[in-house]
Amino acid sequence: MIKTKSNLKMWLPVAAAVVAARGAQAYELNLGTNMPPVDFHGFVSQGLLSSSSYNYLGDSKGGVDGNFFEGGINASFNPFPRTRIAAQGFMYDMGDVGRYAPFLDYALAEYTFSDYFGIRAGRIRRPAGIYNHIQDVDLARTFVLLPQGIYDSRWRDWSAGLDGADLFGNIPLSKAGSASYEFYGGAVNYSDHGGVATYIENGLPPAPYGSFKGIGTTPVVGGQLWYNTPLDGLRVGASLCLFDGFNYDVTVKPPFGPGLMHTTGDVLMQQYSAEYLWKNWTFQAEYYTYTFTGTEYAPGLGGMKVGSSSDMPQTWYVAASYRFNKYFETGAYYTEFRDFSTVKTSPDGYQHDLALCLRVDPKDWWTFKIEGHYIDGTGLLRDNDTNPVRNSNGWFMLAVKTTLSF
Repeated sequence: MIKTKSNLKMWLPVAAAVVAARGAQAYELNLGTNMPPVDFHGFVSQGLLSSSSYNYLGDSKGGVDGNFFEGGINASFNPFPRTRIAAQGFMYDMGDVGRYAPFLDYALAEYTFSDYFGIRAGRIRRPAGIYNHIQDVDLARTFVLLPQGIYDSRWRDWSAGLDGADLFGNIPLSKAGSASYEFYGGAVNYSDHGGVATYIENGLPPAPYGSFKGIGTTPVVGGQLWYNTPLDGLRVGASLCLFDGFNYDVTVKPPFGPGLMHTTGDVLMQQYSAEYLWKNWTFQAEYYTYTFTGTEYAPGLGGMKVGSSSDMPQTWYVAASYRFNKYFETGAYYTEFRDFSTVKTSPDGYQHDLALCLRVDPKDWWTFKIEGHYIDGTGLLRDNDTNPVRNSNGWFMLAVKTTLSF
């Protein structure tokens, strides 16, 4: 049985897929004889998830969960030399996160002074690792699900973008290769239906004792460097990001807490990446960790400090994929997630994932993927209500996804 939230939400992806399939070519809007056209592109992805033991990324246990959807439409315009204006509207659903609510994914203006230096501003993508800035571009990757300890499908409002500015450029290093850089600053706004809010709610006592109130806008600064080595196809990168004063409010009533509680702290994220392209092979490896140090206050008790927390999970993965021809590609990865804030032997303290994927591209604008996972541990389930009992036994998950674009 395929599980969906409502008939409307079940037919929305189907209708979008039909629209996308009817026109695989980009659309252009001509503004006049002296102006370049506006290019429109779009995509729609529908996936299915099924797991043997737990509800992971949705209601996937004991059936097929169809609440796995992404769709977007974007426009780009080059009104002057070295200038680009682009925007994208996006909607997604992943279990109880997203809920098909449309939002502005990015809207930016960019000017490139030279190969060495450029600037973009507006709602921009946050560069981090190999995939963070192209999480929604299903055609750009082999796998249905990227390693979830780094690229969690539920956390788009945390990871994908920010309102601010970005400086970027490429620096040739002669025979030593080349380097590219991006440095950014701005603020992140969170959705009440996003992955971060859902994660906080999941850690609260059940209603009426616990309730989520909201997350404040967070200033963020960071940057990413890529070094393209003299070995053709090999690059290595590093990314750092600081969320300064991440804060949220919850209510935790007695006997579980003092009532209204305000948590604030800083989040420092680090990500290190390597990628090697050789003939039809792609090899990738990344390591990711973040440190959250926060303090809890009780405003109803005169702002009294009631606790503090520190968290430092880490994830790494290695991946390889092979392109047979224009129609077929296969890939595999192994990833480990570790949460050091829990008991080391608890299955909630880790999650190991071995994935194998087959990708088929019937057309340039249409891709289909089927992917199997063997998973040990439950550290990334993050849904206590639907997974009350957990153990250290291994379990299986099947993910299927198709994407159409124009």
